[in-house]
Amino acid sequence: MKTKRIVIAEDITLLREGLCMMIDAEETLEVVAEAEDGLAAVKTVLGLTPPPDLVMIDLSMPRMDGLSAIKEIKRQSPETRILTLTIHDSDDYILECFKAGVAGYCLKDSSQDELLKAVYVVLSGKTYISPGITDKVMQGYLEGKKTLKPETSWDMLTQREREVLKLVGEGHTSKEVAEFLCISPKTVERHRANIMSKLDLHNVSELTTYAIEKGLIGR
Repeated sequence: MKTKRIVIAEDITLLREGLCMMIDAEETLEVVAEAEDGLAAVKTVLGLTPPPDLVMIDLSMPRMDGLSAIKEIKRQSPETRILTLTIHDSDDYILECFKAGVAGYCLKDSSQDELLKAVYVVLSGKTYISPGITDKVMQGYLEGKKTLKPETSWDMLTQREREVLKLVGEGHTSKEVAEFLCISPKTVERHRANIMSKLDLHNVSELTTYAIEKGLIGR
C-alpha cells in the first residue's frame, strides 16, 4: 500500500510532537511536514510536491486561524484532504469547517484509536465526524436540511476582515498585519475601520475581547 503523506498543523509543541509520533508509528502513514501556525500551514502545504494527502489542523492558532488556512489550502490544493482536530464543538465551528471543505472533524479529547480511525476514514475518501458531536447537527447539515440562522454581525465580516481581527486581537501592529497578509498598512486600517463599524466596537481592547469570545485567539 502506498504511504500516505501527512502535514500536521498545531501550535502546541507537545501535542504536535505526540501526533507526529502516533502517525509515524503507522506503517502506511508518514508525517512529511509540521506547522506551528495557520500561515505556516498554508505555506508548507503549497510548498510540497506532490501535495500532501492529508492535513491535520487545529482551528485556534497564531497569525492565521485554522479556518482561514483551511479555505486557502482547499482553494490552491483541492485534492488535499483535511481533518480538523479541535476543542470546539459548537454548531458554528462545525458548519463553517465543513462548508470550507474539511473531510473530518475530530475533538481533541478523542482517544488515539478514534483519531487514527478518523485519519484512515478521511484518507479513504469518506467523511468522519467525532462521536462527541451532536449527531443531529451534522446530519442536518450533510443532508442539506440545515435551517439558515439569522445573519449576525459576525456573519457580516468578510474572511479577510476576520483574519485582520485575529491579528489585531493578538496585538500585531498594522504594519505587521500587512506583512503577514501581503497587503498595505492602509488596507489594514480600512479593514479595521470596517470591522469596528460592523461590530459596533470602538477600540483595540474591545476588538481583542471579541476575538477571544469568538475563539480566534486563546484566553
